[in-house]
Amino acid sequence: MTAHMSLSQNLTRPTLSLQERIEGTKLSRVFAEFVSTSALFPILDAIRVITATDLKSYLAEPVHYILFGAAFFQAWFLGTAKQNSWQERFVGNLLGFSLYAIFDMVIEGPDFFSASYHWLFGIFSLMMAILGAAQVLADNRPGWSTVITLLLNATKVALFPAMYFIAEQELAGASMLDGGAWQEFMSNNGHQFIVVGILFFGVLLGLAEAQRINTAGQLRYLANRLKKYSEWSLDPGLIETSIDNPNKLALQRVEKTMLFMDIRGFTAWSEKADPQAVVDMLNKFYNAADKIIRRHNGHKPNFTADEIMTRFADAQSALDTAQELQQALTPLLSPFNLKVGIGLNTGEVIEGLMGSSSTRKYDIIGDAVNTAKRLESSAGRGEIVMSAATYQMLTRRPKRIALRSLQVKGKSEKLEAIAVLPPAAGV
Repeated sequence: MTAHMSLSQNLTRPTLSLQERIEGTKLSRVFAEFVSTSALFPILDAIRVITATDLKSYLAEPVHYILFGAAFFQAWFLGTAKQNSWQERFVGNLLGFSLYAIFDMVIEGPDFFSASYHWLFGIFSLMMAILGAAQVLADNRPGWSTVITLLLNATKVALFPAMYFIAEQELAGASMLDGGAWQEFMSNNGHQFIVVGILFFGVLLGLAEAQRINTAGQLRYLANRLKKYSEWSLDPGLIETSIDNPNKLALQRVEKTMLFMDIRGFTAWSEKADPQAVVDMLNKFYNAADKIIRRHNGHKPNFTADEIMTRFADAQSALDTAQELQQALTPLLSPFNLKVGIGLNTGEVIEGLMGSSSTRKYDIIGDAVNTAKRLESSAGRGEIVMSAATYQMLTRRPKRIALRSLQVKGKSEKLEAIAVLPPAAGV
C-alpha cells in the first residue's frame, strides 16, 4: 500500500509538466510496460521454478536475474520510445527475449533450445511484437483496434495455462513437443476449465482495455486541443503553474516593462489593398514578431489589428526585443512602404484574470500601460520611444538617443522621453 501511494504521489507531483500530465511521465510509461507485458513471462517463470523447487534455488540461478534485467530493458525501450511507431513496438517487444537468449546461450550453449519454456518465451514475444505493431497501425481504426486489443489480452492470459502445461510436462518427464501431450492435457476437465476460463477472462479484460484505450485517447485528444487553444492566449508556463496554484491567475500588483508596437500608415494602405493581402501581411507580421518576443521571454503578445502589445520582467529585455523587431520587420514591411513605431514604459500594473463571470481575459491595467501606449503613438516610422523610468533601468544603454518632452493625453505635465535613433549610415 505504501509503495503504491509513493508511486501515485510521484506521478501526480506538482512539478509535472502539462505534457507529462497528458501523456504520462517517463517513469509511469516504463512501469506500465514492465507490469503489463515485459515482466509477464519472467514472473510466471519464477512461479514455475519456485513451486517446482524452492525460493533459495531460484535465487541461486544467475539466468533468472538476466531474465528480469532483459525484461526491464525492454520496458525502458518501449516506455521511452519517442515516436511510438509500429517498428519500435515490433523491435521493442522482441528485445527481452533476444537479450535473454544471447546471455543464456553463452551460459547453457546449445541446451538453450532444448528447454520448452524458452520456446514458449520466443513464441510469446513474437506474438506480442506482431500484435503490438498492429495496434499502432490500427490506432485510427476503432474496429480493428478493438480486435487487436482483444487478441493482445488473450495472448497475455494464455501465457498462464501454457506455462502450467509446461510445468506439468516437466514434472511428468514428458516433452512439450510430443504431439499427443496437449490432447492428453486437455482431456482433463479441470484443465479445460482453467484454459477456457482464462481465455474468457482475457476477452473480458480485452474489452475493458479497448474501452479504456478509446476513452483515454479521446481525453488525450481533448486535452491536447484545449492545451493548444489555451496557449494561443496564455503563456505555457502560466498555464502549467496555474493548474496546481489557481492563485497565479488572480489579480496582483507587479512591475513590468510594457511594449506597444503599431504599423505606421497601415490604415491608409489597408483601405486600398485587397483584404486577403492585408490578412496575409498581418499574419506574417504577427508570426515574425511573436518569434522574437518569445525568444526574449516576453509575455504572450496581444494582437489587435496592426497593433501588438506585450510586457517583460525587465527593461533591458524589452529594449532588446524592440530593437530586434525594428531590424526584422523593416524588410517585411518595406515592400508596402510601411514601418513600425514602438513605445516602452516601466511601472507598476495590475495583472491577472479580469472580466465578467462568463468571459475573462488575462491582462494588465494601469497608468503605466496607458503611458506606454502614448509613447508608442508619439514614435515615428522606425522609431523606439521609451520613458525615462525605462531608460534608467537599462543595463546597456543605446548610444544614439534623442531627448524629447511630450505633452500626452491624460497628463497635465509633459512626459520626458528618450527616442532611440537608428544607427548612423556606414556604422
